[in-house]
Amino acid sequence: MKPAPQLSGIVSGILAGVVIGSVVVIVAISFAALVYSGPLSGHVATGIGLALFGAMVVALVTGLGSSFRSMVATPQDSTAAVIALIAAAVAARLPAGSSAEQTLATVALAIALTTAATGAVFFALGHFRLGGLVRFIPYPVIGGFLAGTGWLLTKGALEVLAGRSLGLSTWRPFLQPDLLLRWVPGAVLAIALLLIMRRFRHSLLLPGFLLGSIVVFYGVLIVSGETLAEAGRRGLLLGPFPQESLWRPLTLTGLDVVHWPSVLGELASMAPVVVVGVVTLLLNASGLELAVQEDIRLNRELKVAGLANVLGGLGGGLPGFQTLSLSALAQAMAPHSRVVGVSIAGVCALSLVAGGATLSLLPRASLGGLLLFLGLSFLATWVVDARKKLPVGDYGVVLLILFVIATIGYLESVGLGIVIAVVLFVVNYSRVDVVRHALSGAAQLSNVARPRKHRELLQELGEQVLILRLQGFIFFGTANGLVSRVRRRLRKAGPERLQYLVLDFRPVTGLDSSAVLSFVKLTQLAEKHGFVIVFTHASTTLRRQLRQGGILRPGVRTRSFREFDQGLEWSENQILERAGESLEEHPVPLSDLLEQIAPGRDNAAELAPFFERLDLSAGHFLMHEGDPPDAVFYIESGRVRIQVGIDKRKTVRLLSMGAGSIFGELEMYRGRQRSASAVTETPAVIHRISAESLIHLERQDPDRASAFHRLICRLLAERLTKTINTLQVLLR
Repeated sequence: MKPAPQLSGIVSGILAGVVIGSVVVIVAISFAALVYSGPLSGHVATGIGLALFGAMVVALVTGLGSSFRSMVATPQDSTAAVIALIAAAVAARLPAGSSAEQTLATVALAIALTTAATGAVFFALGHFRLGGLVRFIPYPVIGGFLAGTGWLLTKGALEVLAGRSLGLSTWRPFLQPDLLLRWVPGAVLAIALLLIMRRFRHSLLLPGFLLGSIVVFYGVLIVSGETLAEAGRRGLLLGPFPQESLWRPLTLTGLDVVHWPSVLGELASMAPVVVVGVVTLLLNASGLELAVQEDIRLNRELKVAGLANVLGGLGGGLPGFQTLSLSALAQAMAPHSRVVGVSIAGVCALSLVAGGATLSLLPRASLGGLLLFLGLSFLATWVVDARKKLPVGDYGVVLLILFVIATIGYLESVGLGIVIAVVLFVVNYSRVDVVRHALSGAAQLSNVARPRKHRELLQELGEQVLILRLQGFIFFGTANGLVSRVRRRLRKAGPERLQYLVLDFRPVTGLDSSAVLSFVKLTQLAEKHGFVIVFTHASTTLRRQLRQGGILRPGVRTRSFREFDQGLEWSENQILERAGESLEEHPVPLSDLLEQIAPGRDNAAELAPFFERLDLSAGHFLMHEGDPPDAVFYIESGRVRIQVGIDKRKTVRLLSMGAGSIFGELEMYRGRQRSASAVTETPAVIHRISAESLIHLERQDPDRASAFHRLICRLLAERLTKTINTLQVLLR
């Protein structure tokens, strides 16, 4: 009889939790050995207990609260490497002669504060939905941090294996026979694991390799006849540890012996842990999305990891959060099961309570080899592989940050990374042209239907108008490019000499205060060369910045319009007036239209009854959006505005039409509802031919009806040609 699906899922979740939990325990012990090494090696047993407690809390909270049910969280290699630096720095600040109790209490408190602070930042970023900010960090800067993390892990792993510090002047003792026997097996294990993992990818390889290394170690020990006591004395085992429980929680009474100046002196060093932690967590979560092909809520993951680290930090645990590889393994073994996280926490708790006797038997080569493998993996990815994938400049950034971490310090590298990020942003963003489109007044006319003579004149003199559609966030670097573009345009003389510069701010997101200086330069150029700057679509904030910069004020050759089309219409009117053309409109009687359809006064008069005359006041709606397409309209006098509604309070003008214009034909010929509204801007005389009248004309006089249809086709062709010409200019 098959077990119920729910019971089967629980069993598979427990099995996955036991397998993965064993790896998590080894990882936690390895990181504790890394942190509590050197002068702190006497406290490694307590450090392991604190690390296991943190691993238990992180696994439990994340397993229960993650948006991905099979999520696994563990103490992390990237942050453990920096924590080790903080612990060593705090220990070095302690006064000479400090007791072992004071040393442990001070270092443990510094680690606890770092973990809790990391959790608080995680939670704040998730709460305010700022998880996407990590994507703004330049890729080579992230690579430099991770490469530096690989160096710290590699160096720390060798120190764990050899049991002594490694520096530029202390590497020679590592070649002595007794130390070679300590670190070479772990190095061989790490290199072999690295080569295999780079060639084959399977979630069980890492745990299988670790368990296999332990079996091989004890097999060699049995064959050689060496006892556990002898292996321990030679430093081949992790222990010895106390036989009782490893759990020694931090207590308030322990705060009495803490050396606070040593802790406070390293507060700034905690910042890199937060930076590296946020970057790694979000990269892990994003990578897991690709691996399991499911969406993961990054902000929720930040909040869950934040809560877990705050709770884990209260017990002195190391920073931990979601991991990619083990989560993918959990999904493969027990899909969508929160039992995995709970089981992992149970394995950590069992190891914590079981005492140090069992953990003392773990081979140092296995734990140090794991650390070395992780460090070499980072270096292989960001120093070897990145050379082929990154441009030379970006690869140089990775190496520079790695060099600073290796020779100066991690905190300094964070400062360097911030500087590089700013420089890369400025350099890369400066390459983005602030001008989205550059057009002349001949290429784009305003949405005003003008007499043919005016249209031809604007086509002839349209080069006097330069239209620049701006985009993005404008700062000094990009605004300076705008000034250079205008300077180049001013070289043209004669009829093409610049008279009006129309700046469209519609796609602009903001204006840096330094960029205002560039617009001041533009006004100086306008005064010197005699052109007018027309600002359009500038937001309230942008207009305020321009006014504060002295740009929009009386006496300056600038104008401002809320709509781009209004600014372009004003510029065209100025050109027409300068050319001696009157803007006053004169009536164009219906007979002029009818003469084009049926030449001859008598013939035209026969068509007049098919049209209905409308004498309208300003503000009269001839049609609304959604109305049936029941007529075509001709304007004899006055102006009509074609508009669409954006919302209940705002409309946008599509076209302003005067005497002699036809509108409403497109929808009627397509048989579709009205897509725009038409309203008189001034008192107007309108002639209307309904669909029924047009059908009657087709039956009564097919030739004249065909002439009317040809007239409409020519009108539509002219409008389409204008649109195509504008698009061609925009797509250049």
